Amino acid sequence: MSPPGADLLQAVDSVSIGAAGTGRTLLLVDGPPPDELPSGCTAAVARGRASDASPFPVIQVDDSGVWGRILMDIGGALEGAGPPAAASDAREAFRRPVLDGRGFDGLVAEAEAQLGCPVACLDEYLDLLAASDGLDDARAQGLREAVRRARDHGPASVVGPFLEDELPGVVRRPIMDGRLTLGVLVAWPGDAIGPAHDAVLRELGLAAVNELARIGLRNATEARLRGDFLEELSATPGLPRESVIRRARHLGTDVAEGALAIVGTLQDPHDPGRLITDPRLTRRFLQRAGSVIEMNWPGSFLDWSEGTVHLLLPRRRSLDAPGVEAEAVGFAERLLRATRETVPGIALTLALSRFTQEPERLGAALEEARLAHSIGERLGRLGEVVTFEETGVYKLLFRVLADHPDELIRFYEQTIAGLMEYDAARQTDLVATLATYLDNDGNLAATAGRLFTHRHTVRYRLDRIAALSGLDISRSDDREMLSLGLKAMRLLGHPIPAPPAAERAEDASTGRRVG
Repeated sequence: MSPPGADLLQAVDSVSIGAAGTGRTLLLVDGPPPDELPSGCTAAVARGRASDASPFPVIQVDDSGVWGRILMDIGGALEGAGPPAAASDAREAFRRPVLDGRGFDGLVAEAEAQLGCPVACLDEYLDLLAASDGLDDARAQGLREAVRRARDHGPASVVGPFLEDELPGVVRRPIMDGRLTLGVLVAWPGDAIGPAHDAVLRELGLAAVNELARIGLRNATEARLRGDFLEELSATPGLPRESVIRRARHLGTDVAEGALAIVGTLQDPHDPGRLITDPRLTRRFLQRAGSVIEMNWPGSFLDWSEGTVHLLLPRRRSLDAPGVEAEAVGFAERLLRATRETVPGIALTLALSRFTQEPERLGAALEEARLAHSIGERLGRLGEVVTFEETGVYKLLFRVLADHPDELIRFYEQTIAGLMEYDAARQTDLVATLATYLDNDGNLAATAGRLFTHRHTVRYRLDRIAALSGLDISRSDDREMLSLGLKAMRLLGHPIPAPPAAERAEDASTGRRVG
């Protein structure tokens, strides 16, 4: 707006600029500075040369200087945002590693060159995304200790405690996307940093936001491709061999010589059945799983979806099927140990299929692993490794449970349910004795030793079992019925009760209180 009658064609040869209300106003002059400054001005920016006896500060700019760039520099300095020239140079420098595909490693390398000090990028859970080469062991150890202290604050966001921690000589800046905190930038300049350094860190933060978005998009695309591949393997039997091999190679896995499937879940051991889907925990698990794969079975296929992990382990070297399966069990056990160390308090359960040499049968291998996992859960194998081979007759009974649950319940009621009711009513141990006796292949002495009781006590209990169930354990057909009854009981979610400690002690010393 302009006042009525104002002369809009009047030439302008000077402008005052400053931060509102600060009293620190600059006079911009397109020529030599005046002898005196207007009221309220504290310094001048002029194209012409000032007198050596000038009573006020003068910033002299070259005649070729562009006023737009000069104004940007001054505005940035007044707002504390750093010189736009530094920001522009940093922005251009950070474009190179992104375009070259060097990601965060390239960004922190460029940042170290710009700032002259080590730089690290952390994600929102303070896991390290990348660190520049100048980060020595002492600084790295200090960073790890600061991260540990921040995580000790509890389940809330760890970024706040990390930013507030007293770390002399360390500069931290949150990586912000609007109001959302995506991570933290860390630098070790030693002394306080100036506006130019702030500008570099600000541009690094913007580049980090873009890189995280790119990674998120790539991961989402790859996850969709992996999920589609698994779904098609499972839902479409008889896929062409070459199609399976080609798609697996596109996803980084070579299954031309066969593979073994693993299905696993992360669960809360205090609340069985509740899958862990917390992004912080799953990200740490997947990072650790990736490291275990890289060290022990490189080239494996890994997919994560809603609390369930799927793995395809391609055949290695010239191992036969038993060799692959044995090595896969060892790999799974190492993954379990690594998970306990990295994500404590979480139970990882893994189920393994048999090895298949035919890539087109990988859908069947995935089904074997899923079946073994379901059976393992029914049997209380939380946090363990379960193989399809060891499920034995359980897999047949499980299919009966899935298709005809009433039949399995009826079979359990005809064989074991009466013994369970008798134990509950009389505080006896018939079911535990039966299970132990069958586990020890009918050896009375071994059974008595496991139960801390006398052989005559075991014999008496077996007789009671025969009287109550009508099944004589000394007959092979009846023994098989009782064994299947115990398996049905476990699949139906009824664990075998352990003998009371008091009874074990009395049995061991007197042989009394038999069932």
